[in-house]
Amino acid sequence: MNFSRMYSVLATALVTALLVTLNSSATAEVRIWATGSTEKVQDRNRSPLPDNSVWDEASKTIRVDGVRGEHVPFQVVVTADHEDVINVTLSASDLEDGHKSFAAKNVDLFFEHLIKIYAPSGRHGKRGYWPDALVPLTDPFTLRADKKHKRRTLQNQPIWVEMNIPRNQQPGTYRGTIEVASERGQLETLRVELTVWDIELPEKRQFVANIGLWDKDLAEVYDLDPESDEYRRLHLKYTEFFLNQRFDPRIEPGWQGRFEGGQYVIRDEHPDLERLFLQHDRAQYLVSPVPDAERRGLSGNQLQPEYKELVQAHCQQVIDRAKQKGYFDRLVFLTPVDEPNAESEYRSVRAWADAIRPLDPNVKLAVTEQPAEEDPSWGTLVGHANAWIINGNYVFDDPGSILERKRAGDHVTWYISCDQLYPQPNVFIDREAADPRMVAYITWRYQLDGILYWTSNYWREVKDPWIDAACWKRSFCNAPASGEGSLIYPGHLVKQYTGQANVDGPVSSMRLALLREGMEELELLGLLRELGGQTVADEIVASICRDIRDFSRDPNEIAAARSEIIREILKRQ
Repeated sequence: MNFSRMYSVLATALVTALLVTLNSSATAEVRIWATGSTEKVQDRNRSPLPDNSVWDEASKTIRVDGVRGEHVPFQVVVTADHEDVINVTLSASDLEDGHKSFAAKNVDLFFEHLIKIYAPSGRHGKRGYWPDALVPLTDPFTLRADKKHKRRTLQNQPIWVEMNIPRNQQPGTYRGTIEVASERGQLETLRVELTVWDIELPEKRQFVANIGLWDKDLAEVYDLDPESDEYRRLHLKYTEFFLNQRFDPRIEPGWQGRFEGGQYVIRDEHPDLERLFLQHDRAQYLVSPVPDAERRGLSGNQLQPEYKELVQAHCQQVIDRAKQKGYFDRLVFLTPVDEPNAESEYRSVRAWADAIRPLDPNVKLAVTEQPAEEDPSWGTLVGHANAWIINGNYVFDDPGSILERKRAGDHVTWYISCDQLYPQPNVFIDREAADPRMVAYITWRYQLDGILYWTSNYWREVKDPWIDAACWKRSFCNAPASGEGSLIYPGHLVKQYTGQANVDGPVSSMRLALLREGMEELELLGLLRELGGQTVADEIVASICRDIRDFSRDPNEIAAARSEIIREILKRQ
């Protein structure tokens, strides 16, 4: 018997067993798992409606699918039970399908910043630490485990993973991995399968998605002069961000009016801004009809003659420019009487319409009001406005007037505001993840042309939104509501609060990403309609959305509906 060989084999086995034991003990208190995009994983718990649409626990495999031009998100979660996990990193490989490849550069990783919500947003809200800001993952992070005798230590850390499918990506099922490691070594290898369907998300959008961006708040949080070159550069960054996310930022196209030689003229002040809009094929240009040079001129809710001439000079030049640049069909003047709620305000809206609509029979004039008369004694706005932006409460109360205006050829969208409480959807941070995604399905259900949200950066009432999510405190409208008027975060404060590298521009939120996910699915419904599938599209939406107050918040049901949309498109192409 060769004892030396036997001892060598035994020694090797003992060393191997010891290494396995050490490695096992090093990772026993750390668990790596995944969930779909439509779930908010908090520091200590999961959602009561978990998104199980992508994760196979047994094989540690994430299975997702998408079409060319689409963002495909999911989440990887690092959970520590009793031990700290130091310097955690994630890295994605290229994904392969035979000779075809999906490059790792098309996979973006975001650290989900968990912000403390100290006041519930309505009776359905909930205090606690909620994931929201999606910070580009640039540096290792540390996970603090849930240890005894500490009131609050981090347990779950979700990472948002976004697969951006190029428009020239070949169809197929691509396979790769996501590696999760720490200072102790490799923690887990997750398999990833991405199926790319032979469908392309239309570049030209059918549905508008107007998101406000307020200059004053942006300049103040960065402490910049709004007239400075640095501010203009930053403003352009924020604008481009929204366009890249397939939203229409509510920003004027870059020109400004002034008097020259006694004549009112509009001139290019920010030519890069209009150029950016044209490059991204903005779906709607929602602009003010108020002349820049003078913002007065109402008398008894009628436009004074000289002021009316000024308004008409301004609007005519805007119309001419829009025709010259090729976006007149997407130009909408937004009446400067917001949410009219009195007889005098109704008269004012009609006065603006009387000044603007005669300039061109096809020009659109919008008002943030429902078409049905608020009070018969106030008169009607029908026949004056021809584009309607309707509060979601009225969408529920009077869907018949929406269909009536649509049949008349009017443009009709809706908006979400602080007064739209559960069970209606909203974008509060402490709401289910399904709410912003289902906004798009509600839009389809009521045959609406798109959505509007008042602003993404109402930051003037807080030190900064990274530490206080209740940005609108002085409102009598369901205040404090976490995330109301704040869908993004200023990127120059990232390092201070998350340890990741600062961002030159905005940081997105999970809510905005889910809103975008729904809007992309809405465009797929529009594609299905173009292919003759109107009836089946309606049936799919009806399976998860009965009305604005009765829709599914189960992410697995929403995922199943999305899969059915894709199957129906594939049948008809």
